[in-house]
Amino acid sequence: MNTSWHKAHVLPKGASLEARIAWHREHQKRCGCRPVPPKLLDQMRREPAIDEYLARVSPTTHALLQELRKKIHALLPEVEECIAYRIPAFRYEGRVIAGFSATSTGCSYYPFSGTTLKTVARDIEGYSQTKSALHFDEPLPTALVRNLLDARISEGMRRTPEEDRMSKWSTKSATPRTRRRPSTPPATGPRGARQRTG
Repeated sequence: MNTSWHKAHVLPKGASLEARIAWHREHQKRCGCRPVPPKLLDQMRREPAIDEYLARVSPTTHALLQELRKKIHALLPEVEECIAYRIPAFRYEGRVIAGFSATSTGCSYYPFSGTTLKTVARDIEGYSQTKSALHFDEPLPTALVRNLLDARISEGMRRTPEEDRMSKWSTKSATPRTRRRPSTPPATGPRGARQRTG
């Protein structure tokens, strides 16, 4: 038990649902000395914004995405729903591992990785896709969803959270990139004329 964390983070009586969920999420990361109450756990795993998102799409698309949502929960009961990059998504052990969206022609599944679809390339041969999305207009088979989730989870397990943070920083430079200069630039005088050296 992490007593110092508990002393610094007391959950007040009568706390709102949002406050209780936030406290328990942090508790699981910092201490985890007791399980989350079952009723609260179910609410923690659901994201109301996903219901709002699904309410705005066509009935056919709604049915496809709702079925995919149920399959993900059935295959990975401990997954938590969230919104990532403005689309419905699913978080597992702190990492976003799947998401979906409605498109003008159907639906898209996002593994939130540039390599997952390559890993399961044989399973998705008949589907339209990009590097980061699998497009579909009929229900994805449960076996395919399982393979997509398994591939994404195993990718994430190969990297530590610290490596994830570092990879985010390495792809986003804090300063603009500049052209490399030669190690010894030529000496120039007025109006760019070369000067003699030595």
